[in-house]
Amino acid sequence: MERSSFTSEIPVFEIPGGIHPKENKTLSNQTPIAELPIAKELIINLKGQAGKRSMPIVEAGDYVLKGQIIAKSDGVFSSYQHAPTSGTVKAIEKRPIAHASGLQDLCIVIESDGRDQWCDRNPVSDYHNLSREQILARIFESGIVGLGGASFPSHIKLQRQEGVNTLIINAAECEPYISCDDRLLQENAKEVLQGAQIISHLYHDLNIIVGIEDNKPLAIEALDKARKELAFESLKIGVIPTKYPSGGEKQLIQLLTSKEVPKGKLPADLGLIMHNVGTCFAIYEAILHGKPLVERVVTLTGNACANKGNFKVPFGTPFSHLLDFCQAQEATKIIMGGPMMGFEVKNFNVGIVKATNCIIMAGANELANNQTELACIRCGACMEVCPASLLPQQLYWYAKSDEFDKAEEYDLFDCIECGACAYVCPSNIPLVQYYRYAKSNIRNNRIEKVKSDKARQRHEARLERLERVKREKAERHRKAAETRRKAAEAAGQNDAKKAAVAAALARVQAKKTQTKEETNSSEEPEA
Repeated sequence: MERSSFTSEIPVFEIPGGIHPKENKTLSNQTPIAELPIAKELIINLKGQAGKRSMPIVEAGDYVLKGQIIAKSDGVFSSYQHAPTSGTVKAIEKRPIAHASGLQDLCIVIESDGRDQWCDRNPVSDYHNLSREQILARIFESGIVGLGGASFPSHIKLQRQEGVNTLIINAAECEPYISCDDRLLQENAKEVLQGAQIISHLYHDLNIIVGIEDNKPLAIEALDKARKELAFESLKIGVIPTKYPSGGEKQLIQLLTSKEVPKGKLPADLGLIMHNVGTCFAIYEAILHGKPLVERVVTLTGNACANKGNFKVPFGTPFSHLLDFCQAQEATKIIMGGPMMGFEVKNFNVGIVKATNCIIMAGANELANNQTELACIRCGACMEVCPASLLPQQLYWYAKSDEFDKAEEYDLFDCIECGACAYVCPSNIPLVQYYRYAKSNIRNNRIEKVKSDKARQRHEARLERLERVKREKAERHRKAAETRRKAAEAAGQNDAKKAAVAAALARVQAKKTQTKEETNSSEEPEA
């Protein structure tokens, strides 16, 4: 692809590892963003973002308008969901979801009425009149999450204010095939930067950097033009060399600032926050136009896709609708996401979610991996390309042998699952699958340990309760016996007193009788 001649306005540093796979972006980035026909049925996954499941507030049979709230946040770590179009709530039930597991989860199914009628909106003409809390509340209630792939609720990222000095707008889009951010910048760079200005309003003296790969010359040109129109002087454009995975959060931070996020820390701990291009655009639309997040730009591409390009797709749109639109009946594999970090979708009756940035409809021999997994030859190629400076070979052995403690010691959870190691492996070992297997087992073991600890605590509490009841019962019996003993003793003492009194009375009576007899005897006449 053509490389930009624009000179980076900030120093660009190096990151370890990385690869240069075939980009395949020109398949989809040559045409403007287009509207997609609305599907007859939309399937909105209530767990379609990072965090917990959203809670439905509508019922089957309800009529909803586009943008109307249909599910609320649980108040801790989830996001709002809004109706992507107008229509009737057909069902609230478990359906298959767009996830690598292929499992089911709770979904709201909306039958479109074809009118696509908006609910009442509340745009803000001047966001400067809003307080920080009001802006965060609008972002929260608009259901905005990170649109770079992680779908982390954006309001949570923006809550910390103290110590934050730099905003990085992630426009790298380093994974092959994906071009939605590229086209969004080419056509809406001004709106994206206005979203960045809204974010900057939440902080004081914020440095703003757009990190973008040099394979997007038109997007860079649009950014520069929009910056001048907005007189956005505090924004700098950092043009980085095209290399995968330069768009990873920690990798882009290192490229643009030379800082490394320590293990167990967040970018905010270094005074940095990062938001995707699409997220900035969504914030702009939510604040200035009152539009909640109900759709996103999705790249539809692949050799089996007849209508390649980037499209505004409502959330919940079934894959089957997209395949029909793209006339992709000959597709041999459907990938959600990029070829490096995406996953294959088997069930086409699932709806897209907020994290769906690309759908690859692979043709014959495209993205095919029919080669047999061979034994590791210890070549070390995986170590050389690892962007996190890990030892993939060691992690592979530990994961394969279920030595999860050792895998953790070798920083397994620092792996970003970029797939660079598997890409260069001459033995065709699906290394990332082994790492995911190990991570999953470790997480499950932690959950089981928590459950076991709670069960042990409950058991110990039960034993203590039974012992306490036993002690209390014994104490009650002892006190009752003591009471009875004292009562008996008291009764015995009373009987003795009564006997002594009776004896005394008897003696007195006997003495009286004796005295009377003696008196009578002395008074009798002599014969």
